[in-house]
Amino acid sequence: MARVVGVHGIGWSWRSREEMHETWHGALRTGLRNIRYADAATVSFEAAFYGHLYNGGTGKAGGGALYTAADVADGFEYELLEAMAREADPAAFDEDGAEPASKGGVVRGAQACLSILERTPYLGGITASVLIRQIKQVHRYFEEPALGEEIRAELETAIQEDTRVVLAHSLGSVAAYEVLWKLKDVRIDTLVTMGSPLGLKSIRRRLARSADAEPGRPPSVRRWVNVAAEQDVVALRKKLKTLYNDEVEDFGVTNPLLHMHDCTRYLANVWTARAVEAALG
Repeated sequence: MARVVGVHGIGWSWRSREEMHETWHGALRTGLRNIRYADAATVSFEAAFYGHLYNGGTGKAGGGALYTAADVADGFEYELLEAMAREADPAAFDEDGAEPASKGGVVRGAQACLSILERTPYLGGITASVLIRQIKQVHRYFEEPALGEEIRAELETAIQEDTRVVLAHSLGSVAAYEVLWKLKDVRIDTLVTMGSPLGLKSIRRRLARSADAEPGRPPSVRRWVNVAAEQDVVALRKKLKTLYNDEVEDFGVTNPLLHMHDCTRYLANVWTARAVEAALG
């Protein structure tokens, strides 16, 4: 039983539940100690870990061959890639906002976007292949029903009667949003979304198929806190309040460029710590 449950985002395929627990719990306690929360050392934490669900398969799906621009699918994947590139370097696009694909199709457009992202310090030297793999992880969450169900089931299992806070990073915030809509009999004091892509139109359109009401705070949650770094190209829409019926408290933060989407920076942040402190009392 744990009063705080955390659910990770993309990029954890080759890591472990134990590593997530140690990393997340440590960063959370650091943030709580920084605000002098008296019970920081004894806060119980449960890791909702699903990274292993992505590491099956062969070839590219299993982490073998490298991805290239030609592997970026039209539609959702290209839309997400182009949005990230535009956020990272708006000046690289035409004054009228024309996207690179308008100058030569999706493959050339994807390559242009990847070139923008590879030369920006925001991603800390991440390779194009790794970036495409991560985008495909988000795509698979929505397009493979069995996978999405397993991910959500992991979080449902982690949430118990005494859970007061759900900390959700990146893609994990999407899973948490959907799960907390489903668990109407659960009473969670606070949902904290960190580096969340829930502001993206392409993701909100897919949420409408799983949430049975207008977008807003899940009925199982008393308070929804959203923390987004101004440099984070995954959390493209920094403020979620107006998109979710004014039921979100948005807090902007500053993360180091090379760690703009790092879960540990979000977990140790003062706004995350204060939200957890308020929920636990």
